[in-house]
Amino acid sequence: MQIVTLNIQHLANSTLISSRTFIAFTKFGLVGGLSFLVDMSVYYGMATFLPTYFAKALGILVATFVNYKLNTYWTWETKKSDMGIGLRNETLKKYLMLYALSGGINVGTNEFMLALLPNWELQLNLILPQVGDILDNHNGGIEQLFAVKIDKLFAVLTATVVGMGINFLGQKLWVFGGSDKSSANGIND
Repeated sequence: MQIVTLNIQHLANSTLISSRTFIAFTKFGLVGGLSFLVDMSVYYGMATFLPTYFAKALGILVATFVNYKLNTYWTWETKKSDMGIGLRNETLKKYLMLYALSGGINVGTNEFMLALLPNWELQLNLILPQVGDILDNHNGGIEQLFAVKIDKLFAVLTATVVGMGINFLGQKLWVFGGSDKSSANGIND
């Protein structure tokens, strides 16, 4: 049996990416994880009342707002004082254009995966014995504790991975890639 280990420090110092890009990607991933939870919460909550494509689009919209604020000021370390109103508006415009593109691709990927995957549900049930049932070898009542639609879960995960790749590259190379501050943070590495 061969044991494979992953040395994160070696990965960060490798010639594939600079350490600053690795740190930016790590922050981007954490922000994305939080945004994913926001997206997933809105999507699952609204899919009960709305068509899946609309619920997914709404989840992306709410998550995009959270994502923009956190990525601008934490991931790419942009300070309000570094950005005049013109640059801030230009950055926001590029960000929204990028997210409109990736959001459309995200929704399309989600719908494609929902059509591709079987309609399965994972349930966690509790079997409650009733008096006399144990001796008679009968099941008592069954109470559902938890259920998750597997197709929705995998569709959202796939759509998120696709969107994440588009968004990181778009932010690194286009949205924040043109400013002096982003060059100082290793964004153009």
